[in-house]
Amino acid sequence: MDHPFRNAAFGGFNRQDVMTYLEEQAKQNQQQREELERQRDEANGQCESLRQAQEDLRRQLEESRRELEDLRQERDGLTTRLEEANRELSTSRTRCSQTEQELGVTRQEREDLRGELERLRPDAQAYLQLKERTAGVELEAHRRAQVIQEKAEQDAQRLRRQVEQWVQRMEREYDSLRSQVEATVAHAASQLEQADAQLQQVGRLMGEQADALEGLSRAYDETDPARVEAPMPIPEGE
Repeated sequence: MDHPFRNAAFGGFNRQDVMTYLEEQAKQNQQQREELERQRDEANGQCESLRQAQEDLRRQLEESRRELEDLRQERDGLTTRLEEANRELSTSRTRCSQTEQELGVTRQEREDLRGELERLRPDAQAYLQLKERTAGVELEAHRRAQVIQEKAEQDAQRLRRQVEQWVQRMEREYDSLRSQVEATVAHAASQLEQADAQLQQVGRLMGEQADALEGLSRAYDETDPARVEAPMPIPEGE
């Protein structure tokens, strides 16, 4: 190695050149050591930052897993509610069908009662005609006929009132039952729509959580301490 040393007058190198060279080398060594120490401190700071980021990612991963589990439980609950709403709707449809059948039977009974009323009406009219033809019958026969007529008219009026009251009651009951069935069907349809919308929202949330979880997992893998290349230790004596 060549050194910029001047030769001394009595042999060897110039002392001042040697001292200057040694001082320069010591200064360079000191600067290199300070630079290496600074790099070491920066590397340690980066390692600490990476460890902190790893802890944050681990906490976020745990929170995401808990949220995902909550969403799964909520999805199961909504699925159960949807099944119950489907069963309720099926029951309501069955009741509606039965109500329509009962209404058909009621209408037929009402028509039968009206037919019976029409059948009794000619008898009353015939009796009135008979009364006109038998004006000269004895008083006892007249009284008896009048009693029969009054009884027939009372029976006819009573039967007419009963039929009218029964028909009105059946119509009110049918209207009430129909309103209840329509309300039940509307409520069940609304519940189905709400459950379907909630299931779709849960599906979207689960998809977003799955994407976020996958991103956190990749970030966690990228910040694995085993993959960080730490700087080699620098001996103090060098």
